[in-house]
Amino acid sequence: MSGISGNGKLRQWLIEQVDGGKYPGLVWEDREKNTFRIPWKHAGKQDYNREEDAALFKAWALFKGKYREGIDKPDPPTWKTRLRCALNKSNDFEELVEKSQLDTSDPYKVYRVIPEGTKKGD
Repeated sequence: MSGISGNGKLRQWLIEQVDGGKYPGLVWEDREKNTFRIPWKHAGKQDYNREEDAALFKAWALFKGKYREGIDKPDPPTWKTRLRCALNKSNDFEELVEKSQLDTSDPYKVYRVIPEGTKKGD
């Protein structure tokens, strides 16, 4: 299967986002182990800021053509769900649940980029 598939697009896009440093909290946790953090703040939190906390999810929706700025109604929960589902479905990423911190003031999930040619769990 070529890297041009939908999964390959997510891999390339997300690695570019982590490397780009544009989104606060989206950082490499351990570059050598290919692990990174995605900020995962719940929209119901008091200090939730849609512009900041949903920015990555919005960017994915824009990239995939699922959201058109100025045309579609902003829907951060749906954007977040779409990225989560894409990550879970992808053979390129594996969530490291034991490293994720969802019960803190700055919650995040940790994912590992699966090296090319290997499978989840290897």
